[in-house]
Amino acid sequence: MGLVGASLGYAAALTPSLLPHALTFLLLLTALGTLTGYAAGSIASWALNKIPWLCAHHPKPWIQIAIIAVAWLPALAFTPVSVSWQAEQQDALAMPTALPSTVTVIALTVIITTLLLLAARSIRLATNTVAALLARRGPLRRWLAALQPSRVHRGVAVIRLGVALVLVLGAFIVIRVGLAALIGSYDAENASAAGQSQENVGVNSGGVDSLAAWNTLGREGRYFVGNAMTPASIEQITGQPAQAPVRLYVGMQQGQTPDDRSALAVQELDRVGAWDRKYLAIMSATGTGWIDPDAINSIEAVTAGNVTSVTVQYSAVPSWIGFVVDPATTQVQNDSFVNAVLAAWRAKPAGQRPELILYGESLGAFGSQAAWIEGSTPAEVTTEISHVIWIGPPSQSRLWKAWQAGRTGGPMWQPVIDDGTIARVFISDTELEAATPLAGTSITFSAHPNDPVVYWSPDLLWNKPDWLDAPLGPGVDPHMLWYPVISYLQVGMDLISGGAPPEVGHNYDADNGPAIALGVAAEGWTKEQTRALQSALPSLRYVTG
Repeated sequence: MGLVGASLGYAAALTPSLLPHALTFLLLLTALGTLTGYAAGSIASWALNKIPWLCAHHPKPWIQIAIIAVAWLPALAFTPVSVSWQAEQQDALAMPTALPSTVTVIALTVIITTLLLLAARSIRLATNTVAALLARRGPLRRWLAALQPSRVHRGVAVIRLGVALVLVLGAFIVIRVGLAALIGSYDAENASAAGQSQENVGVNSGGVDSLAAWNTLGREGRYFVGNAMTPASIEQITGQPAQAPVRLYVGMQQGQTPDDRSALAVQELDRVGAWDRKYLAIMSATGTGWIDPDAINSIEAVTAGNVTSVTVQYSAVPSWIGFVVDPATTQVQNDSFVNAVLAAWRAKPAGQRPELILYGESLGAFGSQAAWIEGSTPAEVTTEISHVIWIGPPSQSRLWKAWQAGRTGGPMWQPVIDDGTIARVFISDTELEAATPLAGTSITFSAHPNDPVVYWSPDLLWNKPDWLDAPLGPGVDPHMLWYPVISYLQVGMDLISGGAPPEVGHNYDADNGPAIALGVAAEGWTKEQTRALQSALPSLRYVTG
C-alpha cells in the first residue's frame, strides 16, 4: 500500500502548479510527493493490519507485485505528458527553461526519494538503537524490571518516545542556532554603509538635521532617502510644475521597541513640516526594509512632488524568512506605525491635514493590514486614509483573507468586495490602466491569479481552494488540480522558484505605476501621464540592497 500510495503521490506532484518549475525544484517536488504518498499508504496499511481478518489474509506476493505494477505503470507513462504540459505552461507565461527528459525525471526522482527515505529510516534506527541500549543499562533497566510483564512493552515505547523527543529538541536547537547566524549575517549587511553616500539626502532622514542618524538608518533606508526624485525628473513625466518630495525613514536600530520607532517617525514628520504638504504617504516596507523604487517614484510623480513619504523598518531579513519565522513582527510594527501617524494627523486642524496614502507590497501589505481589526470594512479602513494601495497581498493578510471569503460576487481571484464602491481588485496592469478612478476614497488591490504568495495557505493542505473553481484566473494552467498535501507542496515550491517576468507570479513591476496613479487619483492626472510614467519607471529605478 505504501508503494501504491507513492505512485499516486508521484503522479500528483507532476501535475501543473501556479508556475512552472525548474528541474531542481521539480525533482524535489516529485520526491516529496512520492514520499507523501508512501507515508499515506503505509499509515493506511498499518491501520488495516489492526483488523484481524485482513491481517490473516494478506494477498500472495505475485498479487502484490501485480498491484504495484498496475499502480506504477500509468504513473510512469504520465511523466512525458507532464513534461509536455510544463512546456505549454512555460510558453504561456513566457518563462522558458530547459525541459528534462522522461528518463531524467524518473531516474533522479527514484534516487532522491530513496536517499530521503534512507535518511528517515536511519533516524528511526538510531532512535531504536539508543532506546534499546538505555533499556538494557542503568536506572531505566531497573525501572523496566520493576514493571508488570504486561507493561514492559509500554515502558520500552516510552523510552523510545523520550529519545525521539531529545533528538527533535536537538534538531530544533541546531536549526535555531543556524537561523540566528543567518539573521546575524543579514543584520551585518543592514548595518554596512559601504558604497552609500549622504550627498543627495538633503532634508530627508539621515541628513544633518535629521533625528534619524545616517549610520543607523539601515542599508535599505539609506538607499531610500538618497534617491528622491527631483522636480525636473517629475516635470519630465507630467509636463507640469513640481516640487522636491521628502523621504523619511526610521531604521530598526533607531528604537528599542516598535512604539519607539513609530514615535521617531512622527518626530521626523514634525521636523520637515510634513503636515503642511498636500499628501502624506505611509509606506509599509518588506522584510529587509525595502520599498519598491517603482512605488515611491510613482507616488512622487503622481503627487507632483507635494508629498512626504515615511517608512519604518522592523527587520533586515528577506520577507520569506520574516513571514515563516516571525510574521507577528511586521504586524506589530505596522500597527504601531500606522496608528501613531494617524494620531498625530488627527491632532492637526481639520482643514490643515494632508491627504493620507497607505502603500504596502507583499509583506508590507500583510503587515499594514494589521492596523485594523478583523471584520473591518472598506469604509472603516478609509475613514481617514483616503488612498490605499496594496500590491501582492499574502494569502494570510488580515483584510484580504476576510474580504475574499466574504465577497459579494466574482471569483476568489477577483472578488467583489462589499458593493465595489471603495475596494477593487485588479489582476493586471492593463486592467489598472483602463480603470476609471473612484470618486472620494478608494482601496486598490493588485493580485495576479497565479501569484503563489497571494494563494499559498495552510488551508491548501486539506481543502480545495475556491480559486481553483471554474473559471480559473488568467495565467493559471487549465490542467491544475487540487490534491491534499501535494497542492500545498506545489504552491509552496512556487514561492521559491523565482524568475517570473512582469505580470506573472509575484512580479509586479508593471503594476505599481498604474495602481498608484489610479489609487491616488490626483486632480488633473490623465491616462497619458500614466503611460508616460510607465515608460519612465524602468530608467528611474535605483540600486537597492
